[in-house]
Amino acid sequence: SHTTSGHPLWLSAGPLPQPNSKATTKTMGGGHHHANPEASPRPTQDLQSLSDAKIPLAFRDTCAHLLVPLNKCRRTTWWSPNKCGHERHTYEECLWNSYLQRCEAKVQVDKVMAAKAREAED
Repeated sequence: SHTTSGHPLWLSAGPLPQPNSKATTKTMGGGHHHANPEASPRPTQDLQSLSDAKIPLAFRDTCAHLLVPLNKCRRTTWWSPNKCGHERHTYEECLWNSYLQRCEAKVQVDKVMAAKAREAED
């Protein structure tokens, strides 16, 4: 469970780059992901269909439209862990895309606030 250096195995992938070192960044490959148009967050939802599907209020976000078919599939398959994979992946991808949209919105707000702060200083 531990290496000879005393660090856990998950930390033993190699030496950590030192500050001001010219360490190169390695990427983990990838390039296999294709954008899924089904996984697009929607700013507005059909509240009646969410209510009919008994989606809890806490889950009625920009990806709730994908939770309806996912929960339907879960109920018909008795929550089998190896079923509904496509629906679950699409829902989780939508959540990720929604997170990225919020991050980008925060960056834009920060830029505007920084510009206003600079104007106030002048």
